[in-house]
Amino acid sequence: MKRRVGKISVFLGTCSLLLLCLMIPQNALASEKTGSLIVYYHGVTPQGNQVMLSGAEFSLYKVGEKVENRWELQGDFEKSGVCLEDMSSSGQKKAAEQLKKFVDKEKLEGKRETAGQDGKAIFYDLEESMYLCFSDDEVAYDTGRFRSAPFLVFIPEIDENGNCIYNVRVEPKNEWVSDDKPEDKPGQNTGDTPSKGENAKTGDNTPVELLVKIIAVSVIMIVLLMFWRNRGKRDEEQSNE
Repeated sequence: MKRRVGKISVFLGTCSLLLLCLMIPQNALASEKTGSLIVYYHGVTPQGNQVMLSGAEFSLYKVGEKVENRWELQGDFEKSGVCLEDMSSSGQKKAAEQLKKFVDKEKLEGKRETAGQDGKAIFYDLEESMYLCFSDDEVAYDTGRFRSAPFLVFIPEIDENGNCIYNVRVEPKNEWVSDDKPEDKPGQNTGDTPSKGENAKTGDNTPVELLVKIIAVSVIMIVLLMFWRNRGKRDEEQSNE
């Protein structure tokens, strides 16, 4: 009986030890769980064609951590002075733009990945944190370029059901900038704007001005002739007397 009780005690002790060994690594892994970020970069042309924006290099920075259910800046970004209280869409956009300016000012280095032919740039082994992601590259396509704004990413991401998603996928918003510029052709008229020829009609007034000058000179000559004629008559009358 004692031998049986001893075997049971050894069995239970072994089971407890195994459970303890299994639980410790799981807790450690839970606190060190990492995720990934897939940046799917694509755009739509003015003609409505969807294109993969390959070749754009994206930079990723770990900027904040969650402390007592609120986000706080960490590392080099603590001195940026950016407020993280407003986590609405507009608040995140504003914070991302301010953090991007801080990165440019301080010339900070982050993780870099380039979008492939499928338009995807992938970052692996990301710790739980808030990240700033952006691309300074403008992707040329046809007669224009695509460019995107900086944005914030959270690892893990919480979905509408409260589930934690560690493998996050984002599609950055971008805008199309056309390279086409209207050409100003010499002599080309638009609307009711007078042409150069119409503005240069001062030449039509030249005969009128010339006629006025001729008349003025003629009047002066007539006056002078009359003056000399009258003077001659007076001199003649004086000599006769």
